[in-house]
Amino acid sequence: MRSFTIFTILLTAVLSTFTNAAPITLPDADIASDKSDLNKLGLPAVGREIKISSSGETDVELPTPSVAVVFTTVFTQIQPLTDQLNYLTPDNATVAAISPVVAQIKTQLTGAVSQLQALVGQDSSVIIASVDGTVPLTVAALATLIADVLTLLFTALGAVLSMVTGDVHTEILTLLTDLCGVVTSILHIVATLVPGIVVSLLPLLSPVLSIISSLGLRGLLSLLGLTL
Repeated sequence: MRSFTIFTILLTAVLSTFTNAAPITLPDADIASDKSDLNKLGLPAVGREIKISSSGETDVELPTPSVAVVFTTVFTQIQPLTDQLNYLTPDNATVAAISPVVAQIKTQLTGAVSQLQALVGQDSSVIIASVDGTVPLTVAALATLIADVLTLLFTALGAVLSMVTGDVHTEILTLLTDLCGVVTSILHIVATLVPGIVVSLLPLLSPVLSIISSLGLRGLLSLLGLTL
């Protein structure tokens, strides 16, 4: 019992020491230093939307790309692929050689569909913003960007059609018309986002209209105000 009494007295003294201790105050300089150290961790800036994934990682949501950004990106993505189609010869223009290239182009264009759909309902300043986001583009300027992508694509598809014959032609034609269905979807969305774009686009596509017709793309021609 005596040892228990001594232990109680000692415990009371220790607790009294912590209870009576003065609160610790950090100098302002130390607080500022702590904030500076936190900034060095590369935390997202205030004002951006931050999402926390189920794994606990933070993701900063990027701005929605404009029509100009989408088409400029697509041009860069598909140009190496269309080059491969343009360099085909009658000897190597096989279904096995052409199919994976067409599939890759379709993947890139399908991604563009999703990006353009995300623009529906956005403010016009977002939809028609330039690539660097500094100024709005005119309808004519946007039409030129779009025509560059479509001319690049249809020129390559025309080169493929000129190389293949017989059963290969039939099989490849099916692949190309399927790909062009995505193109038609893209232009439908763009026509909704940018009124008047089709009128500006049509004359710019004159070099590839015969290729569009040879592919039998009635939906795309109808969108352009033409018939097969």
